[in-house]
Amino acid sequence: MGSSTVVEAVEVVEAGEMLDVVEAGEMLDVVDYRLGSSGAEQERLLAQCELLRPAAAALLDTIPLPPRANALDLGCGPLGVLDLLSERVGPGGSVTGLDTDDRMIGWARESVAELALDNVEVRHEALPPAAAAEAVYDLVHCRLLLINTTHPRRILGSMAASVRSGGWVAVQEFDWATWQCDPPHPAWSRLKALLTEVFGGDVHIGARLPGLLSEAGLTDVRATAHAYYWRPGDRYQTLLLSFAHLFRDRLLEHTPLTPEELDALTGALQEHLEQPRTTVRESLLVQAWARKP
Repeated sequence: MGSSTVVEAVEVVEAGEMLDVVEAGEMLDVVDYRLGSSGAEQERLLAQCELLRPAAAALLDTIPLPPRANALDLGCGPLGVLDLLSERVGPGGSVTGLDTDDRMIGWARESVAELALDNVEVRHEALPPAAAAEAVYDLVHCRLLLINTTHPRRILGSMAASVRSGGWVAVQEFDWATWQCDPPHPAWSRLKALLTEVFGGDVHIGARLPGLLSEAGLTDVRATAHAYYWRPGDRYQTLLLSFAHLFRDRLLEHTPLTPEELDALTGALQEHLEQPRTTVRESLLVQAWARKP
């Protein structure tokens, strides 16, 4: 879920970054992007961009932008929605991608060059805290960022502060409450509950997006959601198992599970997910957007 990123003090798919707490007025740096920045992670994130492209395009098409608009993709990773924003602001507009992982920045710049996105700039930089932000953007967007931090309000506050009056903030996040397999299986329920405890962020934040945008002082709040269904053989059919493997050490350290119990759970779930009639409904991808008064 997501891409590595930066924000103020303090693309269905995987993501993960932990954000540092700093004093007001300082910049925020990534502490631990738990999915790393390997070549495999680059491939995964680009595949995520492709999977979520229709939903992202539909979202951006609902947001009216002025001529020569200035847009920001926060935590863009190797591409994010930079190409979609580039199309929508046109040659006279500008798009900025922000990230704080060196490899992600390098990959994003490669993507920009390969796609000939002449109106896009990618910077290794953090979004400043709300108190220091300049309102220079017509649209600030982030996807699968808030789910990986314990400070979503501060991030949204910085995003809102960076938008001009009349501009827009747009956010896309998953809601794990809707992540289910059918037929149900106790190993799925158990692993999902335990992973919720160790993930590091609010895995149900998708459902809270409209309220959080209102709290940030934004108006005309709107929301929609997209559902994805998987069958055996789809790359995201076994995403929960991938998380169990990725967070194995944390599961064993912070939950009552023994190694044998964890192996038994993952083995039972693997067998269930391989059954021809087992379907996985991915977490709803919730999109919310709002205008700055």
